[in-house]
Amino acid sequence: VFNGEIYNFPELRRTLERRGHRLASQGDTETIVHLYEDYGLDFPHHLRGMFAVAVWDEARRRLVLVRDRMGVKPLYYARCRSGLAFASEVKSLIAGGLIEPALDDIAAELFLAYGYVPGPRTLFRGVSKLAPASLLVWQEGEIVEQRQYWTPFDSPPERDGSWEGDQRQLLELLRASVRARMIADVPLGVMLSGGLDSSLITALMTEHSSGPVKTFSIGFVEDGEANELATAKRVAARLGTEHHELLTSASDHPALLEDALMHLEEPIADLSFVGFLLLSRLARQHVTVALSGQGADELFGGYTKHAVAWGAGQLARLPPTTVAAVHGIGAALPEASRLGRGLRALGAAEPSERLLAMSRLVLPGDRMRLLTPDFRVPDVEAEIAGVIARLAPPEGMGALAETLYLDSRLALPDLMFMYFDKMSMATSLEVRVPFADHDVVAFCSALPDDRRVRRLRRKELLRRAARGLVDDAIIDQTKRGFFRNAVGSWLQTHRDGTVREVLLDERTRARGIFARPELERLVDGIGGGGRSGEPLLACLMLELWHRRFIDGDRPAPVPSDTLACGHDGVLC
Repeated sequence: VFNGEIYNFPELRRTLERRGHRLASQGDTETIVHLYEDYGLDFPHHLRGMFAVAVWDEARRRLVLVRDRMGVKPLYYARCRSGLAFASEVKSLIAGGLIEPALDDIAAELFLAYGYVPGPRTLFRGVSKLAPASLLVWQEGEIVEQRQYWTPFDSPPERDGSWEGDQRQLLELLRASVRARMIADVPLGVMLSGGLDSSLITALMTEHSSGPVKTFSIGFVEDGEANELATAKRVAARLGTEHHELLTSASDHPALLEDALMHLEEPIADLSFVGFLLLSRLARQHVTVALSGQGADELFGGYTKHAVAWGAGQLARLPPTTVAAVHGIGAALPEASRLGRGLRALGAAEPSERLLAMSRLVLPGDRMRLLTPDFRVPDVEAEIAGVIARLAPPEGMGALAETLYLDSRLALPDLMFMYFDKMSMATSLEVRVPFADHDVVAFCSALPDDRRVRRLRRKELLRRAARGLVDDAIIDQTKRGFFRNAVGSWLQTHRDGTVREVLLDERTRARGIFARPELERLVDGIGGGGRSGEPLLACLMLELWHRRFIDGDRPAPVPSDTLACGHDGVLC
């Protein structure tokens, strides 16, 4: 059973036929079966694409589950009465009666800490996510093997070490990745935000397209100057694309949040998924497949935290007493202070401490006030640190490389790719991600720090490689967050409606998770931009999740494009 796309299946098909295999179909799914026949558990190494795969080996009576290298496609599994259940959506497990939905308390605190649930946990008790680049074998009623089959460091690419060589090699890899993802027998387009990443992907697509590329953009009134519709339109005009755009407001879609949550399944404290659902709906009116620039920030260091991590690497060259002093100053500042968090990150001794200082959504003291004593998990801080410790990068990495590696294993699959896949699939749109090609990722992982962040300038190599393909104004512009400024506006718009009605009613109180005084303080204090509204949004999303999936306020329909399997059969 297979969900996803194998981009190199034509070559695999020819190779298999030369080896004596007879294939009955013209699609990519059948090649997986024949690869397993020849290579057994090593078959994932031959796949290039995004995939969640389940192979039932009747002769050995074993089930093999595999997820693609970067975790673009989700894959859930759970023990159940009849064996092992698995699916690309948790709704399938619920609808099939394979699991009884219940809250995982530790996952709930992880959600409040990070703004998403890092794997392998999910909010559903007993349901786990298979990690990216991982393989699981179920045999004789047990998980007998579970391992990571690939890391970006397995086969370091050859580099000549020069800037020119790296730029040339990067473009060659990106061109090959884009070409592979443009193979389709259905209408194809690209999500164009107006930023560097999607603009470069669009430019590379135009090189390999016989006609105008279809581009799609969305903007929110609340984003103000951060709205990139005008920039996207300029990029589209320069590249001669067939451009489609949508300008909307956070208040235009009052029911969209709950509808999107049903598809999302794992809530996130960020409204970007709502914007991406609207963008996917727009694109689906014209195409069936769309490419996206997602993933470049995690490869090249596109966020502020990556500049901080680069700074930590520079600071590490100084005497230990200096590093300790910086950390001490940060620790003395208020817990929520942006400067304090930055200084604690600069002086952190461990990658887990550094990433938490830069990325934590709800601070430990705030969680103590927000959660009732009966709900709080005593050792959740150790669990939070343990999430990162389990993904410890190879020894000898600098602070920037460590942070990028952890991002590629945490936020990218469990946040970004998760909502990209689920929001697009909710509209029957397939989104492909050229930056997630494993050859591109391996090349980027071998780059020295200054190719990613150079003197605090982020994504340096990608900017240089894009010269001549993308306008300089796009290359040199400051990064803007998608729909980030709309969180506070959305909460203000719906404060006296959805927010109060959900969070301050008796039903939420009776659940016993949140302390009422702190909830009231957060609701009354709605306002401001940036990430200030995200803790309140996290509370709202968690309660709405309870009502949909635990209380069953609305029946969750069986999704039409999903895979699910119990021990004895397949549910479609």
